[in-house]
Amino acid sequence: MAYKRHSINLNKTQVNKLLFMCYGFYLAFYNQRLFHEPPKAWPYGPVFPNVYKQYSLFEVPIYIPEEKNKEFENDERAKGILTQVVDKYSHISAYDLSLWSHLPGGPWSQTVYGIKGDKNSGWNKEISDDLIKNYFAKE
Repeated sequence: MAYKRHSINLNKTQVNKLLFMCYGFYLAFYNQRLFHEPPKAWPYGPVFPNVYKQYSLFEVPIYIPEEKNKEFENDERAKGILTQVVDKYSHISAYDLSLWSHLPGGPWSQTVYGIKGDKNSGWNKEISDDLIKNYFAKE
């Protein structure tokens, strides 16, 4: 969508941060996950591991089965959020998106550094939907 609408070819970091935003806003607005795979806390911010593994800057973006494309095309809520996120944030560099994702008190930061007494914090941990939903509800 970023390429089609703005001629912007996103790298892996940008794709994952924009997907995180879409996931977060969808969760905050509709109390549902946008897709099944939850984000994990990696060193450069929230990452969807399967997307990260499959995405290449130099190839057609990840192959998506036709039935999934049709499902997305028919989901006006998801398309609306994705369109707004892409239009507003796709021009932002990977570096700046990573800085945003690392803000103190954000879902990534709370997952990596924990909340007092939390022994489940650290790298490669799933970022909880509750942390994401609460953060994006404020945004």
